[in-house]
Amino acid sequence: MIKDKKPEKIILDFTYAEDAENICKQINRTGIPCIIKEQDVGEHEKAMQNVGSDDSLARQDILYITDDAGKALMAKTAGVAVLIYFHEDNKAEHFHGCRFYIEGFEDADATYYTKVYQREKRIPWTICETKRLVIREMTAEDTEVLYALYEDKSVVKYMEDLPENMEEEREYIKDYIDKVYGVFGFGMWLIVLKDTEEIIGRVGFQNLEVDFSDEKERQEACLLCTEEKEAEAFWESREAWVELGFLIASKYQKKGYAYEACEAAIAYMKEEFPEYKRMARCKKENAEAIRLCKKLEIAYWLG
Repeated sequence: MIKDKKPEKIILDFTYAEDAENICKQINRTGIPCIIKEQDVGEHEKAMQNVGSDDSLARQDILYITDDAGKALMAKTAGVAVLIYFHEDNKAEHFHGCRFYIEGFEDADATYYTKVYQREKRIPWTICETKRLVIREMTAEDTEVLYALYEDKSVVKYMEDLPENMEEEREYIKDYIDKVYGVFGFGMWLIVLKDTEEIIGRVGFQNLEVDFSDEKERQEACLLCTEEKEAEAFWESREAWVELGFLIASKYQKKGYAYEACEAAIAYMKEEFPEYKRMARCKKENAEAIRLCKKLEIAYWLG
């Protein structure tokens, strides 16, 4: 499955750092093989050319760790997944276009290196799993499947539809991966059946976009929480809340998948992003969604 994609090895290629051997030992202890790319520091220019011209590295499942801006640029140009080692001796370097940095290796584990590698190679993260489902990030390659899900208008009756132009949505997803997944670490994900790997819906969280300027608007919103103190907290600090969204293909409804996916997504957010409070937004006529929110014991408001 796509969720199993991970780096086969890690290559260290340092120009300034002198602790490569110790770092290599620390990485090897994570279970991911690590090797040091040997070179003479005096052959700096030649080394950079070799990295950039060796497209075989890009074809391999490799995470390349360097402390040299020139090498990083050449590696990224060649399509290699890059992680920058930032330390006292390379602060003058400017790592343009690089997204991931590490300052120490003691606490980095295999999961961390795998997630950096996957993000660099645009491989979707697996968010969580249940007995029957895998919840993962979406990719541009999922666009056609999403449109198939949205063809049944009864499924999307209470939510915003996709744009008519599929290519527009494909470009939006590419941007979403970088600016939502890459920045916040969460967003709207896909629900996949474990047995068949079929995409059957969406679930996830987004930053809450609500602006109630007066008490009347608050009352009309009909905020319903499991505890009164949650309602008070909502109005005091709305930016600390995220909104749950979900969608299940019609032929998979009434099978418990919505509850299973939402429960797992909520548990994930509680574990990984405890600073956020979670709520949902439901249309007053959407009885099924309201029942699900009550079962999940999640705060919700009717609009």
